[in-house]
Amino acid sequence: MALIQQNLVPATGDHLITLDTETNLEWLSLDATANLSYLEVLGGAGGYTTTYGFRYATGQEIGMLWQHAGITKYGVGQVVPFPQSNHVAMETLIELMGGATLYPSTTSGSVLVQTQGMMKFRGAGVPTAVTPMSVGQLWLFKHNPGGSYADTNPVGNAGKRAPEIASYLVRDRIMPAGSVSRGKSAKGAKTRGAKKKA
Repeated sequence: MALIQQNLVPATGDHLITLDTETNLEWLSLDATANLSYLEVLGGAGGYTTTYGFRYATGQEIGMLWQHAGITKYGVGQVVPFPQSNHVAMETLIELMGGATLYPSTTSGSVLVQTQGMMKFRGAGVPTAVTPMSVGQLWLFKHNPGGSYADTNPVGNAGKRAPEIASYLVRDRIMPAGSVSRGKSAKGAKTRGAKKKA
């Protein structure tokens, strides 16, 4: 995997950045923007799009992130058998980027972990409070690993706030002059995540 967890603010241990070394893009943790509307984030809430230079990711960039994480199954309607490693890749990405919300599943009788993040507005002009938005979602079925998949769906409007909805924010890699890149790799991410939540 080409994903490495790093700090947004150097030497703080905040682990709010996931670096994709294949694209050289830095992804902000989904936890950072949970319960903020698209318009609030775009307007500078948390300083992510202003102070820190993040922007909304496109659907193509999100798909590439998922691919580099090892996620291969898109859409619940697919009938091609996919490897169980898809489930493991999703678990690892959630550990790196956060954004997990637990829901009881009414269809499979098991618990699922869902992450959803808004993506760049695809229409013309500037979004308004009522502009429809889309999200990229990871559906992780704990008791049916083979059923786990990723997809995109409408989420509501650009003014909507919800604790289970975050934003996929990304920026080009920032490297101070003369610095050496240091970060935590995706290997062992589950262990770190468990320590962080304890």
